[in-house]
Amino acid sequence: MHRITYSHEVTIAASDGQTLLDASIENRIPHHHQCGGQARCTTCRVQILDGLSQVSPRTPLEEQVAAERSWDDFTRLACQTRIHGDVTIRRLLHSPQDVVVLDLDELGTGSGTEERELDVAVLFCDIRNFTSQTEHSLPYDVVYFLNGHFSAAAEVVLNNNGLVDKYIGDGLLAIFGIRGEPPDVACRNAVRAAIAMQDAAQRLSPIFERDLGISLCIGIGVHFGPVILGRIGHPGKRQLTVIGNTVNAASRIERMTKQLDAPILLSESVVAHLPGALRLGAREERHLKGMSDTSVLSRCDGFTDPDPVLLVQSSFHRIAPRLIGFGTRFYAILFESHPELRPLFKNDMLVQTRMLVSMLSSLVKGLNRATEIKGGVRALGGRHCRYGAAPADYQKVADALLQTLAEFLEDDFTAEVRGAWVSVFGTISGLMLGGADAPEAEPIQAVCS
Repeated sequence: MHRITYSHEVTIAASDGQTLLDASIENRIPHHHQCGGQARCTTCRVQILDGLSQVSPRTPLEEQVAAERSWDDFTRLACQTRIHGDVTIRRLLHSPQDVVVLDLDELGTGSGTEERELDVAVLFCDIRNFTSQTEHSLPYDVVYFLNGHFSAAAEVVLNNNGLVDKYIGDGLLAIFGIRGEPPDVACRNAVRAAIAMQDAAQRLSPIFERDLGISLCIGIGVHFGPVILGRIGHPGKRQLTVIGNTVNAASRIERMTKQLDAPILLSESVVAHLPGALRLGAREERHLKGMSDTSVLSRCDGFTDPDPVLLVQSSFHRIAPRLIGFGTRFYAILFESHPELRPLFKNDMLVQTRMLVSMLSSLVKGLNRATEIKGGVRALGGRHCRYGAAPADYQKVADALLQTLAEFLEDDFTAEVRGAWVSVFGTISGLMLGGADAPEAEPIQAVCS
């Protein structure tokens, strides 16, 4: 047996010839692997800090990935790297933001000498009446207020494949489409993020009003168009950012939200890429400050049809602060209803619960990247099969999951939210069963008791 030490984390034992990814999974260490360990993504990448001579050479698949991204010898794919001695490694990806930033660094912007022109959706969010509201507030209270708002808003951006470009005072600039998504996907992700931001602000505002005497009311403008993506600033400290008229227009559109009494305003270029998908107010033709031409703006009140991703992400956000309690209650319901499943869980239940909520969180965050996470979900299904799970068990899990959601969400667990979770779990269970070489999943029809 060999030792794998995760920098600033833990040390585990692994068999000779075992891949770093398999060792992580076997020891219940969360480790990104969206493609399921097939070298078709780079989310499992690690840095070998010590013991490079104790790991296998790169496979042909890994050589191709490394060459395309100009990796040094110490950056490796955990799914392709087998150990033959003690090593110390560092996982490079811990969040969706890490995935986006490292992809950008490796695919042409890391050197600071290249810029790229992209068509993206730009979202600008600003707090209304921030200066007047905080004029007499203590500085640390203002910091607490801003961090609470930015934390919730940025999480929404990351969950929808966006990149938080920068914070500007009480404003936030985010971009969608930098990973090559089609225009309609980038625009839908941006609109979904805008709706979820408003939902988060409405939840947080009563808390801030009670504790700090500050209300949280935000305006959001979204525009789609070309930008230049690159690193700007002094050679010693350059920041990855986007510049161009599209960014300026998004900021100006946000400024119009107060005048038009619209929480979310969209440009015509965004609306055009989502025909029939949005509930819109009257179209307004306005002249934006600093712009020579007039712009057509539309208030957005949501999607025409329920958006399952938005409903699942928004409801999951409500239970996120209580995830361990959620996982504990889920297993209690599952084992009470189906005691025959209890022997399948041989680990310490606290460890199992942490793995559950980590997996659930990753799946919810990956709903906008279905094609990318498909391999990882299939691999998860294969592991469940080896543990002894049967296809019929997925329906039992669905029943327990929905019942737990109903308890935790209470009145917020509407028919639409329930339908969204049923749809999402049906898709995920189908992929898992595919990974177990079992027939495709029947549509989940669980009924909450």
